[in-house]
Amino acid sequence: MSKFNHVVSQKFNNLPALLPSMFAKQPAIDEEIVRFFFSRYQLVVANDEKDKDVSFKTRHKVYCEEMKFEQTRASSLEVDKYDDRAVNCYIKHLPTGECAGTIRLVLPQHGSGALPLEDKFSDAFSCSSLLPSNLVSDGVCEISRLAVPREFRVRQFKTKVLPSEKLAKVKQNKNLKFNIEQLPYLSIALYLMATSVCLHLNMSHAYVLMEPKLARRMKAFGIHFNEVGEAISFKGQRVPYRLSPTTLVSELSNTLKRFQQEVHQSIQPSLNKMSVDAFTSTANVPFVIKREERVSVAA
Repeated sequence: MSKFNHVVSQKFNNLPALLPSMFAKQPAIDEEIVRFFFSRYQLVVANDEKDKDVSFKTRHKVYCEEMKFEQTRASSLEVDKYDDRAVNCYIKHLPTGECAGTIRLVLPQHGSGALPLEDKFSDAFSCSSLLPSNLVSDGVCEISRLAVPREFRVRQFKTKVLPSEKLAKVKQNKNLKFNIEQLPYLSIALYLMATSVCLHLNMSHAYVLMEPKLARRMKAFGIHFNEVGEAISFKGQRVPYRLSPTTLVSELSNTLKRFQQEVHQSIQPSLNKMSVDAFTSTANVPFVIKREERVSVAA
């Protein structure tokens, strides 16, 4: 009996040390996503030529070498005339230093709302009032050249964002509207980066030409692209869409709101460091990005 009492006494003595771990709050899903992503990746706004070339090289790898959408270039840089007035961003994979994906925002020329989508496919818009040139005074841009190299496209669907134990519990949660195992975190991060740049530059509208299936996939995570025209045949089926950066942030799924906040905070210092000379602007007047003279190839 005395031995039993001793064992019980020991258990009670150890209880204060055990209680914190027994009742410690487990990280929420949104926190797990942030922890997972930022432990492996870094977000970069291409403010200098070296970083811009990282984006251009990645675009060449995806669009010219993998997809065969564009002709290969001797420079191994996929650059077009719109990059003279674009903000490029990319994701750096911390373990390897490789670029895991890139995206850009094309801004209208001073006094003109001409964007790539309108230049090439103005007839695809369902109504002329939806053309970017009619909204230039409100602040308008185009999101394009999203490119994720093949190895990272595969990686994002093979890597578990959540620990196995947490994942097992999440699968039983019927309130989660999407499959966390199929979270395209790189594509989502790129669109959220673009959204943050839009907000920083006071853009009210952002256009994008994309595959309908990608638009549907993004919608599942609360990223809504609104159709503004009919499907066209351009390297597959594509549809012109428009989004409101402020609406996107407000309608984002609760699971990803924290991720969006961290993305925004992560690139805010880089956005603030953008050279004043890089933009010429007044209230509600388009920005114009000036870059060093370099070889550019029209799309």
